[in-house]
Amino acid sequence: MAKDARLIDIANALNISVTTVSRALNDKDDISQKTKAAVLEVADMLDYKPNRLAISLRKKKAFNVIGVVLPNVDHYFFSTVLKGVMSKAHLNNYLVIVGESSQDDLKEKEILDEFISYGVSGILIAPTKHSSFEANFAYLKQKRIPYVFMDRTYDEHDTSYVRSDDYHGAYQAVNHLIEKGYQRIAHIKSSDGWSIGTERAKGYRQALTDSGLTCYDELIKSSDTATKEDGYQLTSEFFSMDAPPDAIFTVTDDVASGVYEYAHQHQIDIPSQLGVVGFSNSVLSSILIPKLTTVEQLGEQMGETAFDYFFQIRKDKRHSFQKTFESKLIVRESSQRDK
Repeated sequence: MAKDARLIDIANALNISVTTVSRALNDKDDISQKTKAAVLEVADMLDYKPNRLAISLRKKKAFNVIGVVLPNVDHYFFSTVLKGVMSKAHLNNYLVIVGESSQDDLKEKEILDEFISYGVSGILIAPTKHSSFEANFAYLKQKRIPYVFMDRTYDEHDTSYVRSDDYHGAYQAVNHLIEKGYQRIAHIKSSDGWSIGTERAKGYRQALTDSGLTCYDELIKSSDTATKEDGYQLTSEFFSMDAPPDAIFTVTDDVASGVYEYAHQHQIDIPSQLGVVGFSNSVLSSILIPKLTTVEQLGEQMGETAFDYFFQIRKDKRHSFQKTFESKLIVRESSQRDK
């Protein structure tokens, strides 16, 4: 494969300096028209393409570059958010650079510092579980860099954000299980203090209360990583009880897949013996057997709206935009037990 032509290749062909080539390509007044013509001719012959990103980063003025920071880029929900951001960025001639924090707040801070040094026009971010607004984001406001939070938000700060209606999504999920005749409903929640976990837990509790069912503390367990492994382990703890649950509402579809694995290994039938409802409507939810009832999150629309908010903030200098997307229950086989 032929290497991309560089400035030095043009310079060597004409026996002139790289600086002269650069200034000629930028149409500087101190370079003669003859030299400019020669440089353009050789550049065309060598099919030279300037690296616009490298140039902008050197100048620390990447006016058409937006930074996106996600906890996990391969996570289904976050991948759909990124897809939405990129589609809108493309329409508006913005380049997207992506950083993965891996749920590490220090790494998140490093990525943000790096993006700022590049001179990005703005930042769209889904904060890590343990991220501090004061430590990681207050200085973005000081530097007047537009930023929009996605999924997780700081309710005590007036910031721009897009998020799901986690409370009503969870309420729908648990109310559905109750309507299907499940009585002893457990919840595997997120262990962090963000609105995602707390609002879904609130929705779970309220649905039980409104239906006259008791909310037992022993039927609520916390997941540190919200993974399949956590789902498996916590389900095994539920079924070590004298009175195990007859349904489990999980904070994510990944956690629900761990519930499935435990149930399959221990001959617990879903949905007749155990109802299961997840959250996010990932690809996984339609692959599991039986197919998983889950709450849909509109990740792609959230990504598109986050970019739109950034664009408006940059254009109109408005302080903040906020939107909470409605959560919709997708009913499938995993909760369809006859009363």
